[in-house]
Amino acid sequence: MTNQSMKKDFAIALVLVLAGMILFTAWLGYGLIGNQRPSQNLSLLNVGETAPPLNAEGWVNGNPHQDQFLDGKVIVVDAWATWCGPCRRAAPHMVELYKKFKDDNVAFIGLTSDSEEQLPEIKEWLSATGITWPNGYGAYDSLNAFKAEFIPQVWVIGMDGKIVWNEDSRSAESLEDGIQRALNQIK
Repeated sequence: MTNQSMKKDFAIALVLVLAGMILFTAWLGYGLIGNQRPSQNLSLLNVGETAPPLNAEGWVNGNPHQDQFLDGKVIVVDAWATWCGPCRRAAPHMVELYKKFKDDNVAFIGLTSDSEEQLPEIKEWLSATGITWPNGYGAYDSLNAFKAEFIPQVWVIGMDGKIVWNEDSRSAESLEDGIQRALNQIK
């Protein structure tokens, strides 16, 4: 085997290994499962647990902590990222639910770990998806407190501050049903 042939074989092997590593990393980054949910319970913040504070480095489309925006409302928290394909595919359904429930004491809040440096991409993503409700960027602490190991993820918080619905609830009822159940607890 010539030296030139060995270099070519090494280069091909290196490219294959790097491609495999990139694919594996992308697979992990999308939560291994895309929009599907595994049969086992993820370590999400569970139904019945108290929701953590909604904190972020900054806000786009308004700050939910001003003007009693969250007072007396069921809160839908959506964890997403600009690079997340499943998040983009889920956005039209979230916009549909927002339009349905926005006048029914339901507040929608988005949280992303994307940083302030990504603000142009965040604003473009929100505009492209039609999302108009407040979205916090650099929301690492809140996402960690919600135990958001995968995205997209959604939680419904009742007026008592407790989780009423999470992604693990999806097998028993839809997000829309979870929001409606939280609203029914108010009446």
